[in-house]
Amino acid sequence: MAEHSNWRGKVLAVVILLITVRLLVYGIRLYDQSKDPGPAATQAMESERPTESQTASADVSEPVESKDPKKQARLEKQALADKYADLGVIDVHNHDANKYLLSFSAWDRYHVNKIVLFGNVSEPSAKITDALAWGAYRAYPDRIYPFFSGFDMNEPEGLETVRNQLENGYLGVGETVAASTHSPVVSKVIWKANDPMDGNLPKVYELCAEYDAPILLHIDPPNGLPVQKLEEALEQYPDTLFIFGHANVYQDADSIGKLLKAHPNLYIDFFAGFTSYNASSPYKTESYIDLIEQYPDRFFLSTDGAFDMTYDEAIPAMYETIDLLKPETRKKVASDNFQRIIDAQRPTKTQLERLEKLGGSKEAGIDPATLSRHEMNKLLFKLDPSA
Repeated sequence: MAEHSNWRGKVLAVVILLITVRLLVYGIRLYDQSKDPGPAATQAMESERPTESQTASADVSEPVESKDPKKQARLEKQALADKYADLGVIDVHNHDANKYLLSFSAWDRYHVNKIVLFGNVSEPSAKITDALAWGAYRAYPDRIYPFFSGFDMNEPEGLETVRNQLENGYLGVGETVAASTHSPVVSKVIWKANDPMDGNLPKVYELCAEYDAPILLHIDPPNGLPVQKLEEALEQYPDTLFIFGHANVYQDADSIGKLLKAHPNLYIDFFAGFTSYNASSPYKTESYIDLIEQYPDRFFLSTDGAFDMTYDEAIPAMYETIDLLKPETRKKVASDNFQRIIDAQRPTKTQLERLEKLGGSKEAGIDPATLSRHEMNKLLFKLDPSA
């Protein structure tokens, strides 16, 4: 019995040894093949690699479905932006003057055609970001529309600043804090007004009317005394174009509708990202669509500089809103409504004097009377790049 067990043990050991040797040889062969796969394997791998034409085709094709919910959501957002790329969306409220170069990738990816740019609001530091917005405008006049907010609403020099900025070619005023008690940020700025008729604001409205420049107002809360004073301003300054900044933030469609019905010089900045992606919003984007269709010439879209969210939310939200509108309304809200205001602005006296000094009015084909203020700015930039 003992000899039989010993014999079986020896046989088993030999078998294990042979198997080990076979596995070792096979492993060496696999290693050698991985270093040099040979012509057949190389050809097979090359056939699996996409060509340049295949890659280009993949870039412009419809996005494929993904099992990753987050990736799928990104693909759907991009597809919607691509669908409406030809609308030339204008973001009418953007605070990125001090980082606009970093924002271009998102603007380009999502086909944001033009940006109303400023920075800080209603405080001394806004003077710096106003200058940065102008610098961005000079560098990218086909993409940027500069606004400004750096002026004291209680001192005489504040009015002088407003006139000088408009005379020099800025296209609008704002964001201006006309009232704020709830915002954790702008309620603390030192140049804010107590209400839309406080301080120098009435005289600012007069200047805006004189220069055909819209004024973008921050008002919170969007009810009570601040809105009563806004209505007073709207009535007393009918030639001024007022933009109620992010009017849909904590304000329902019925309240906005009453303001629009009563005041034809009021326009609405619709911050779509807030109603679509901010969990604190008591209202959904869908609840405003009927109102937008009722006043299709009085709404703009904005990102508010992607406040409290990312551009991957704030910009797609604009397209989600557009997608809910009737085809004939989409381009109006996306770009035409705001562009109409910019196109109606005439050159200032200062602009015309600069043009004359540079000899631009003598160039063939240039008639200053036919140019908008924005077009005049572009011409002056071209004639004097160093200014």
